[in-house]
Amino acid sequence: MTHAPKLCLGTVQFGLPYGITNQAGQVPEVEVSRILDLATASGIELLDTAQAYGTSEMVLGRCWPKGAPRRLISKLPAGTGQESWEESLVASLERLQTPQLDGFLLHRASDLLASEGKALMDWLEGLRERGLVERIGVSIYVASELEGLPLDRLQLVQLPLSVYDQRPIRDGTITRLQDLGIAVHVRSVLLQGLLLQSPEHWPTHLSPAFRNHHARWLKQLHQDEVSPLAGALGFVRECEGVEAVLCGVVSRKELIEVLEAWSHKRGAVEETPEKWAWENVMDIDPRCWMPG
Repeated sequence: MTHAPKLCLGTVQFGLPYGITNQAGQVPEVEVSRILDLATASGIELLDTAQAYGTSEMVLGRCWPKGAPRRLISKLPAGTGQESWEESLVASLERLQTPQLDGFLLHRASDLLASEGKALMDWLEGLRERGLVERIGVSIYVASELEGLPLDRLQLVQLPLSVYDQRPIRDGTITRLQDLGIAVHVRSVLLQGLLLQSPEHWPTHLSPAFRNHHARWLKQLHQDEVSPLAGALGFVRECEGVEAVLCGVVSRKELIEVLEAWSHKRGAVEETPEKWAWENVMDIDPRCWMPG
């Protein structure tokens, strides 16, 4: 039996002014508290953060409602040297004010293939044995980053997925990970908010063809009386093999909108969502985006 994915609160905006469409900047701490109070009341326990997200871990540790259940996922910065691994994890636990992480990921999967890779893998497994971390894994952008990794020793992979970026479905990555018993968490489900905007407000570097594609999708949603947010979240919510869907917000109001859209069942998912997949990687991979 397939279980519907859980909503996971992304927290990069709590520590950095992140996102191509983010006009608000870093979320003030008082607003973070309001967001987390609502998240708790709504049954959200999964929270995704990283040491690279500015002050996010510290803010989360301070603002999470005392005693409320939570499952925290954080990440080791890319290229962290062996002499700093332990210190880095301990600092994360202290900032988050928790004795254990649900997940601890490598921000750069290829660190496992570097000269210290074997030692790094052994250290990560040791964290599980010591009860400091429940699951270990990697954060990736593309399936090729999984090549050569000891997948039999990992429990969690985070990757991008959206109605436009369906590569992990089309290339079999999610099915492969599911078959290996590895949990999949998906991010970039709104393409940093681009899916919610009219194409005339998009940055100039995105292709005219992609703008037209987006305009057609918005028109289809309008005809179906579905909001862009409900359409975007509805697509990933119905994807097989996904344990959790990451979604970041910059206000309590935005979280209310996300929760409403997440529960929107009628018409949010079309019978042929694959027709909205977009092939041009330059348009759908944020690493390719240039300011403009």
